Amino acid sequence: MTSWRPPEDAPPIPWPRIAESLRRPQLGPTPHKLSARFPEDPRRAAVGVILWGDAAGARKVVLAQRGFGAPHHPGEIAFPGGMVEPRDRDLPATARREVAEEIGLTEGLWELGCFPDGVAKARVRFTPVFFRWEQPDPRFYRLDRELEQVLMLPLVPLMQAPWTIERLERHGLAIDVPRLELPQAPLWGATAFILKAWLDVLDGCP
Repeated sequence: MTSWRPPEDAPPIPWPRIAESLRRPQLGPTPHKLSARFPEDPRRAAVGVILWGDAAGARKVVLAQRGFGAPHHPGEIAFPGGMVEPRDRDLPATARREVAEEIGLTEGLWELGCFPDGVAKARVRFTPVFFRWEQPDPRFYRLDRELEQVLMLPLVPLMQAPWTIERLERHGLAIDVPRLELPQAPLWGATAFILKAWLDVLDGCP
C-alpha cells in the first residue's frame, strides 16, 4: 500500500478556528464521550495534542513514534500520554507530565481545551488535551530506546489526506477506525480515531 508523504509546510489555521473546533463538540448530545466502546478499566488517562504554529495560526500536529525497544506498543505512532498518577492535579496536568516524560517538551505549552474522550485498546478512557505551541525551532526532543522519532504533520494536508476506514471488532462491538499510511508506520487505532474526528470537526468550522 502506498504511503502518504505530507508536504513540509502548509498554510496556518487561525487559532479562533481551532478554538471553535474544541467548543462545538461540547454542545452535542455526548460532550464528554467520543468512542462507543465501554472503558473496562476504571483508571483514567490523558494525551497531549500539541499544535505547533505561530501568531498566524496552527500549522502542524505533533506525534511520537515509540521506540522499537519500548516495552509497550513498540514502533506505533501516537500522541504522547499515559495514565493519571496521584500527584497529578487534573487531566491537563497528566498530559503535560506525559509530554515532558515522553518527548522532553516542558515549556511553552498553552492549554487550549479538551476534546471528547476516547477509549484505547487497553480499554482505558483517555482525554485529549490540546496545547498551542509556538517555539520557533521545534527540534527539542531527545531520542532513546523508547522514542524512535517525533513527527510533525501539517494540518491542512491532513484534512485532505487519503484516509481509509478499518472495521475493528472489540468485545462484540464493531467500530470503524480511520487509518492513514505513513512512511514510518500506519497511523491507526485510538490515535487516528481521535485525530480524524477532530479534523472532521475542524473542517466544518468557519
